[in-house]
Amino acid sequence: MGARRGPAIALIVLCAVLGFAVAGAAGTAVAGRSAAVAAGAPDKPYRVGVRTLDLARGPDRPLPTTVWFPVAANRVAQGRHPLVLFSHGLAGAPEHFAGLANQWAAAGFVVAAPAYPHTRAGVPLRRADLRHQPADATFVLRAVTGLAAPDPLAGHIDGGRVAAVGFSAGAYTTMGLFAPGHDPGLRAGVVISGREAPGRFGGAPVPMLFVHGDRDRVVPIASDRLAYAHVPWPKRFVTLPGRGHGEFLRPGGPMYAEVSALILEFLRDRLYGHVPAPAPRTVTA
Repeated sequence: MGARRGPAIALIVLCAVLGFAVAGAAGTAVAGRSAAVAAGAPDKPYRVGVRTLDLARGPDRPLPTTVWFPVAANRVAQGRHPLVLFSHGLAGAPEHFAGLANQWAAAGFVVAAPAYPHTRAGVPLRRADLRHQPADATFVLRAVTGLAAPDPLAGHIDGGRVAAVGFSAGAYTTMGLFAPGHDPGLRAGVVISGREAPGRFGGAPVPMLFVHGDRDRVVPIASDRLAYAHVPWPKRFVTLPGRGHGEFLRPGGPMYAEVSALILEFLRDRLYGHVPAPAPRTVTA
């Protein structure tokens, strides 16, 4: 039992230093803000709806985008909800991350996840096309926030409260969104198991969270630390002890509960308004 809880406890200690709260190693509450609610954030989970938008940035750049959204009374929940734009990695797909997306939508976010034309699952892989994906992501962001009636999501997405989250090659895409002149609605960035950024960071400051396993053999953690070093804004780097390349993003996988809670808390803080965290405490099973 001690060996199983070790990495999680290390993450708890680190997150306490960073001011984040996470779930406990054995599914118990690790306090901080587990019972607190960021200003304006829903205090109960929503049901979740899902649909696909048939988007394209030109005839050779189809961008089918899966959207998860909060539901109440069998319709899109009332109000304007923050948007999370999620980017998958090489040979990935939005549905591979449905666990995270459902969690975010249940917490009051609209989640938009495009399938990129030449790096998604089921197509011949063209790594060189990654350089075009930040523009694809920007296109999707504008298309989703610009939805108009009679679309049921029209008026329910707050384009002034946007987070970009990316995994692996999708982290490269995500970092590319934070270039000089970036969308003013971007309020948070989450880079998971990322490599180098496609260019320099610039524009209005945006807090960023980096998460990486220290035994990642696909993308060495040193690459992500190099990208992190170039971020000129408030930032946090969370190292996952003993973890590799993304197994912690699969529901039921090692450290999934801790990492998903960490990311959700960061999104709630940044997009629903920060509330200072009380002193953390650990409750063990």
